[in-house]
Amino acid sequence: MKKLIVFLFIIILITTGLFIVDRQTERGLIGTLEYTLLPDPMATNFYDAGECTFYVFNKVKANGEMIETSWRNAEFWAARAKTDGYTVNDEPAEGAILQTSRGEIGHVAYIETVNEDGSIDISEMNYREPYEVTERTITADRIDEYAYIHPKVNPRPKEMKAQTQNSA
Repeated sequence: MKKLIVFLFIIILITTGLFIVDRQTERGLIGTLEYTLLPDPMATNFYDAGECTFYVFNKVKANGEMIETSWRNAEFWAARAKTDGYTVNDEPAEGAILQTSRGEIGHVAYIETVNEDGSIDISEMNYREPYEVTERTITADRIDEYAYIHPKVNPRPKEMKAQTQNSA
């Protein structure tokens, strides 16, 4: 029984010490531990190279945001994004994902710009053929034909690790 009490006392002391130290650092010790132990959710692109999903994943990642790696074909993205707690609506925004279920397996594209006239400029891969990146404008009168998925902020982008190591 004494060993159990001593063990619990030591655990309480260590935990208290961690919280005190956590408040003394800019990022926080707990934040640093969490970052080290939990991987970057965007570290690996599991979508098929040359496809629209692969391209959009990389565009979102480059913007410091995140989407899930398990949405599979583009036709499922809006429904699965909504299930995963992402905002999916009819409002295009710069950095959002345009999604349609039309076509054999659907299609996604990255919104580069929302223009003053209500049109949007998108970039995409595999609109014509695999690996080909194209850009086009969707006119304002066609905006409502698509769903728009709004990525979340990536809590642990890989670049942060390099910044943390360089500042140490």
